[in-house]
This record gives sequence, structure tokens and C-alpha cells, in this order.
Amino acid sequence: MPTACTLMSAVIVCLLLGGAAIAASKRPAALWNYYHFDGNGFVAGQAAGGKRVVAVRAGVRPVVAPPEAKIEAVRLPAGTGAVAGICYIQSAGGKLAGGTGYLAAPAMRLPVSAGNNVVTTVQADEQGYFIAVLPAGRYLVGEGPLASEVRVENDQTTLMAVRVGKRMVD
Repeated sequence: MPTACTLMSAVIVCLLLGGAAIAASKRPAALWNYYHFDGNGFVAGQAAGGKRVVAVRAGVRPVVAPPEAKIEAVRLPAGTGAVAGICYIQSAGGKLAGGTGYLAAPAMRLPVSAGNNVVTTVQADEQGYFIAVLPAGRYLVGEGPLASEVRVENDQTTLMAVRVGKRMVD
């Protein structure tokens, strides 16, 4: 009889802990997820030194802002998603050494096309960031050898880094 009570107690504790773990792992949809560019790609979390971050939330237009900024949620139009990214010039790394240095490419104009048709053109801000709200589908961002393909999903934000040049010394 005591072993049955012990076993029953162990099962109840496991169920409670498992339920708590599952509940803790589910983030409420109302919270923003923050990403920063580290020179190679977008990384989850806040950037050191007060650099801008891209705040992302399902069904909401992404926002590029300093980490301490108050962010207002603006709903994405029905049937659309978003692309948020940065235009940059790689300034570290190369054949001899790795690195994550980069320079922003401000005011860069990027055509966004579907097939052979230019859907829109976005312009990077003073720190190289851009945002485009597009219907769900596949797009080519940029032109020529600098173009990158991106897939836009309904109510989601896709992050992308567009390297527009290299400045190397090695």
C-alpha cells in the first residue's frame, strides 16, 4: 500500500511539472521578439551598445527601433506578410581571418520583384534597415548579383541580410 501511494504521488508530481514546463514554453502572441544584426545574420535578442533591433510579432508589421523605444503594434493587412532586413557592406573577414564587422549601406534602393515584374522598391534607412509589406509569395530582393530570394508567408515576418559589397584588406 505505501508503494502504491508513493507511485501515485510521483505520477501526480510528474504531470504537474510537465504541464508547467509546457505552459512556460508557450510565449503569448502579444510579446515582441527582438533580433539584431551581428555582421553575419540576424540573431535573437537585444544588441549590445544600444544598436537598433528589429521587433517582430505574428500578424503585426515589424518595427526597427532602438531597444528602449516604445513600440506600437500595427496590424498587417489581410493576406500579407513582411520582409525586414539590412543592407550592409562586409568590412571584416575574408580568406585569412574571420570576422563580423560591417558598415551599414544607407539609402540603398532595392527593387522587390516577383517573376519579371517589379512589385515595389524599398529604400534602406540611415542605418541600412528596410521593411516591405507584401502579399504571401516568393520574391527577389535587389538586382543582379546582389539579389536574394525570399519567401513571404501570411502574417509572418522574414528577416534577411543583403550584402551589397565587401571592403577587405587581406
